[in-house]
Amino acid sequence: MYNRKIGAYSINEIFLIHFFQESLTGAAVTWYTILEPSWVHSWKDLMVAFIRQYQYNSNMAPDRMQLQNMCKREHESFKEYAQKWRDLVA
Repeated sequence: MYNRKIGAYSINEIFLIHFFQESLTGAAVTWYTILEPSWVHSWKDLMVAFIRQYQYNSNMAPDRMQLQNMCKREHESFKEYAQKWRDLVA
C-alpha cells in the first residue's frame, strides 16, 4: 500500500522518509517516532535501520503449515482464537 501511495514521488527521498510513517502501525510507529533524526540522512539509512530493528520477525515468521495446524482450544472463545491467529501472522 505504501508503494502504491508514494510511487509517484519515489525519486524524492525526503518524501519517502517523511511519508514512511504512514505505513506503520503499533510498535513500529513508536520506533519511528523515537528514531534519532541524525541517523537518517537518506532513504537507504531509514531502510537499513528498519530492517535492523525488525529483522527478527523474518526469522520467527510462521509458515503456512504452522498456521494451518493451529487449533482453537476448548476454553477459548472464537474471538480469542482469531486474535491469537492474527497476532501470530503479524
